[in-house]
Amino acid sequence: MVWKDKIPAGSVKWGLIALCVLCVLAYLRFAPDSLKPWTNAPQPAIQPKDPVANIERIYIPGPERVRVIETIKYLEKVPGALTPATIADNNAHVVASAKIPPSFAGGVATGILRIQDGVGTGSIEWKPATPRFLQVKKSFGAEGWYYPIGDRQAEASLVANPLRIGPIEVKAKVGAAIMRENAEIRGFVAIGGEWRF
Repeated sequence: MVWKDKIPAGSVKWGLIALCVLCVLAYLRFAPDSLKPWTNAPQPAIQPKDPVANIERIYIPGPERVRVIETIKYLEKVPGALTPATIADNNAHVVASAKIPPSFAGGVATGILRIQDGVGTGSIEWKPATPRFLQVKKSFGAEGWYYPIGDRQAEASLVANPLRIGPIEVKAKVGAAIMRENAEIRGFVAIGGEWRF
């Protein structure tokens, strides 16, 4: 056919690669949450299990007054941070709040004081943050490897983790490797992705 001779093979190859990338990005963005190993849906607040539930509680004399955060004003600033049971409980008071950095998306932890029959009992509720689809990260590092087998003997590289797209961590690497046979040093550049689930 005539049209096969007029289209260069390189443009077909790069066109197919671009089409595949667009399809993957469209899937990651628009697929229903049931088909994703992560979710962009807002997470409900939870009350984790007490790790020291079997330890006996003791009574100590408390202060005359306790300063608390008004629940309605707290929910205006941090919507959805409390469980529905805590919102409905008039004896539950917010005494502390903190953002949690260790998870990849973060979250909000809330300290609750429940007063019943003149006794205050503390608990913590946690609401994970909704992860963003595209997150710019500033993660850089260095790596070194030694290979006892194969053609490479050692490798040193600088690594960057500049962004996350849905569940895929985009990584880039620039480095040099020493070849085993003649101690020749060769440089390399690599870009790739890591899917964590």
